[in-house]
Amino acid sequence: MGSSADQQPPRRRAWGSLSQAQIVSVALEIARTEGMEALTVRRLAADLGASRMALYRHIADKDALVDLVMNAIAEQDLVPPGIDEGPWPHRLRLLAASMRRQLAAYPGMVDVLMTRANHGPGALHLVEAILAILADAGLDERQAARHYLVFIDLVLGRLHRELHGDPVSAHRTASLLALAEQAEDHPRLRAAEPHLRAVSSEEVFEAELDMLIEAIRTAAS
Repeated sequence: MGSSADQQPPRRRAWGSLSQAQIVSVALEIARTEGMEALTVRRLAADLGASRMALYRHIADKDALVDLVMNAIAEQDLVPPGIDEGPWPHRLRLLAASMRRQLAAYPGMVDVLMTRANHGPGALHLVEAILAILADAGLDERQAARHYLVFIDLVLGRLHRELHGDPVSAHRTASLLALAEQAEDHPRLRAAEPHLRAVSSEEVFEAELDMLIEAIRTAAS
């Protein structure tokens, strides 16, 4: 039989000892290691050793918690150092790669971003960074707004497809590739078959960025 000490419930935090920064830090760890679906007020309270009522002193509800996590990711991870330095195409590529990599590190985050907006300070800083790059490319305000939306759609859309069934992945194109091996009536398809097998999602992402950068150059000329 265990001792009475072994049977004691987990010790609760002292009332008033919890801060929003502590809440966000633990929430980020849950989101990173287990995904956004695991992030609940109940789970967060348990990991913090606090009551749910103690958390509600700092966050209104689950939606407010998700907003805090989204903002923290935007503030801490999405805009890389040196984003204000160098040629604008390099900066745009750097930012796109950082967003794709960091958002993928939080399972389920891209799904959240596809269905809800984040207007916290971190998100506004990200938008400002993108618009600054587009302005340096020579776009006016209207052109910059248009290409900003295309950039966001490209990055989030590509990541969402990679996580939920990418139409350019090898397993999705397997039947087409199998047919291509005997496609005597379609010589271009047959010739492209080995190359279609070799293209990675990373290469598709880079090609999409190449096309966007060329479109920006054209718009600015």
